[in-house]
Amino acid sequence: MDFRLTEEQLMMRQMVREFVQKEVKPLSVELDAKTDPKECISWELIKKASKLGLRTLSIPAEYGGGGVDYLTRTIVAEELGAADQGFSSMLRVNMTNVTKLVTDCNEQQRDEFLPKFLDDDTFLVAVGRTEPNAGTDAHHACDAPEPGGAIQTFAERRGDEYIINGTKHFISNGGIAKLYFLFARTSRELPITESLSMFLLPEDTPGFSRGRWHNKLGRRLLSNAELVFEDARIPARYLVGKEGDAWGKIGEPGGKPQAVPTPPWGVIGSASLVGASRTCYEAALDYAKTRVQGGKPIIEHPNVAIRLADMKVKIEAARGLIFRCAWCWDNKYDYDPKMSRLIKGYTDKVALSVVNHMVVIFGGMATDKSLPIEKYLRDIYTTLHGYGTTEMSLLGGAPTL
Repeated sequence: MDFRLTEEQLMMRQMVREFVQKEVKPLSVELDAKTDPKECISWELIKKASKLGLRTLSIPAEYGGGGVDYLTRTIVAEELGAADQGFSSMLRVNMTNVTKLVTDCNEQQRDEFLPKFLDDDTFLVAVGRTEPNAGTDAHHACDAPEPGGAIQTFAERRGDEYIINGTKHFISNGGIAKLYFLFARTSRELPITESLSMFLLPEDTPGFSRGRWHNKLGRRLLSNAELVFEDARIPARYLVGKEGDAWGKIGEPGGKPQAVPTPPWGVIGSASLVGASRTCYEAALDYAKTRVQGGKPIIEHPNVAIRLADMKVKIEAARGLIFRCAWCWDNKYDYDPKMSRLIKGYTDKVALSVVNHMVVIFGGMATDKSLPIEKYLRDIYTTLHGYGTTEMSLLGGAPTL
């Protein structure tokens, strides 16, 4: 196998690295410290990222986007994550989901919304999936397919409209997105695998409002908010596909066979988490070289050296898994759709191990708010629940009969 990145991928990585290290990382600590979560969002950074093409890079080139492959997307996500998990998540929600306008939407839907997205450097998208009583189980409904399980937001067809009622929460880019890909049931009798539908929902939809803005421990540069639907009305033409066919669009299957393999959506978030882990490792390594205890730098103490070695090899292993999964999808070779779920679960464990090693190496200094170490800790712990919990991700990728 050839592990060399292309010239274009190397250039993309360098461009993103320079941007986030110069623009995002210095500002992230200041934004993170703001007490009001609405003030943690930087539209100036979003505009700068748009200027570099980071907001549109996953849209195919023939439709006016960057047209980069999945491997390149993971490279970009790692560099974004190395600077700040919140800002990275904001952009990767776009990166992962805006392609639905091309892959899932019909020509009329695409022509209505894609030009608006491409032309507006502050146009973000979001996915309305998680609810107060429905989260990771939406990925694994085949294990409990009863009608009362998982998503309960309901969309009822009335003439040329759908009337939507329900609540979503912890929605990434919630409250600031201009277009939502909303998942709702269209049958109260059928299980989620047969009743889940996807809709396009513009921010100005009548009956739609933003509820509570979640004031999170970490990833504070990412907006997370409640979405409230009280007889929200959308045109029937905003139904994506057919009623009840959205189960295959919600994520990698949790044991449910699918005729068409789903893309490795989860590896984008995993790559971002590898970037955060890399930052923790680099901070711990630099500190270990300069911190003196027992008359010598602590990197010369076996306990510290072993921790650094463990951090290093786990990060390399996680990146290798991510690259292989993305490459297999791009090249349509030996692709296993469950690997993305397994990688998510594994990368979560790697990040936890790495950040805990970092805290031990820094000792008491890890708790000092004059350093960003405690921010790295908060950001990683806040990232773990996203896109399914660690355990359910591993379960989703587990072998079945």
